[in-house]
Amino acid sequence: MAATPASTTDSPIVTINAATTINEKLTPSTFPQWRVQFEALLTGYDLIDFVTGVKQCPAIDATNSAASRAANSHWVRQDKLILHAILASTSTTITPLLVAYKTSHEAWRALTRLYAGKSRTRAMQLKEDLTLSTRGNRMVTEFLQAIKVLADELAIIDHPVSDDDLTLYILNGLGPEFREIAAPIRTRETSLKFEEIHDLLVGHESYLRRLEHQSATTFVPTANFTHRQGGNSAQNKQHGKPYSH
Repeated sequence: MAATPASTTDSPIVTINAATTINEKLTPSTFPQWRVQFEALLTGYDLIDFVTGVKQCPAIDATNSAASRAANSHWVRQDKLILHAILASTSTTITPLLVAYKTSHEAWRALTRLYAGKSRTRAMQLKEDLTLSTRGNRMVTEFLQAIKVLADELAIIDHPVSDDDLTLYILNGLGPEFREIAAPIRTRETSLKFEEIHDLLVGHESYLRRLEHQSATTFVPTANFTHRQGGNSAQNKQHGKPYSH
């Protein structure tokens, strides 16, 4: 970002280097992610009102005063730099669709009209993915991470998942192995944050693994003892000795 003070205003002209500040070019499938990055960037520079249309271009007054000309020029210069950043951050398939627009607000509104409408279809697909997600043979952390990725993308496209719904998606996909801990979670009167249910399930998974390990270590000595008993009985029969416990 480079700033050049305007001659008649305290507000600097902000130049946005899209190549270094936006890590993903806008394509038809990346609009939600791109928009989140751009909105955060413009909000940080206090420029979001340009693209939303809140900050209109100041008109040059009837007297053609120096102050009104300076204010008008300052707005135009800043808006053109924002428009340039938008164009520079779009893919070659999208840039031609924006060449007719003269302001950042016009370009922003056109992109929203073109691609935001597809968010509903994407949201339905993501919700279906959440509904069908199961842990399978994965570790709990892997399963939860996959769920979180889907929920985060829904939030990006303005379809956030509530804590209760996210909990249901998770519990429905865990499988019978986690039935013991799923029941009390379902009956809680207060919602669980993702981090809380993550800790509970990871802890329960560790508990289940300890039980499996204990069962395995208990079974091996018992099996060896039975094997030795069978061996001793065979030896006693061979030597004509009765076998006794």
